[in-house]
Amino acid sequence: MTAGRHKLDQGKSQIQSNVLSMARKAHTAIEHAMTSLESQDAGIARQVIDEDREVNELLRIIESECLNLLALHQPEASDLREVIGYMQIATEIERVADHAKDISKIVLGMDASDFSGPMEQLAKMSDTALEMLSQLLEALENGDAELATTAASCDDEIDDLDEEACSSLMMQVMTTADPSMRATHLLWIAYHLERIGDRLT
Repeated sequence: MTAGRHKLDQGKSQIQSNVLSMARKAHTAIEHAMTSLESQDAGIARQVIDEDREVNELLRIIESECLNLLALHQPEASDLREVIGYMQIATEIERVADHAKDISKIVLGMDASDFSGPMEQLAKMSDTALEMLSQLLEALENGDAELATTAASCDDEIDDLDEEACSSLMMQVMTTADPSMRATHLLWIAYHLERIGDRLT
């Protein structure tokens, strides 16, 4: 192995490590955002919002590492695809974390009367998204394309749950007064969970 090849492989390994770290932070953000919803805990919601800066900083680092690797080593086609793939994955993970942050912001704007509705469907959407992200982490770490495909297929389940939750909430909007915007808040949370599933496919 040449010195250049060794440095390229080292660089790719470091980028992969940072992407995995970023994905774990996004996983935690989703968990904590939904915990803040279910427990009505504003402190947890604020923690998710504050910690999103760490995900943003990791994205900046990964982008810098990828660009430096491309500039210094001029990788061949397979390595080039891998490095660009890491950049694309990191961008999607950052957006997943943004959706978790947005859920937490919605929680902060809710009052006690808001925490009712199709919570079972929302919880299932979150659980499915977390399982998808866990499988994608494992697939990325082990280079398992089949597992990645299996994980992506779970998005259909999130879409079905989203349709159930939104149908229930829209019926409430059309048939009852919603002065606290409860149904609207939960509709937005369902939207963000559905988008997380899309980002993970």
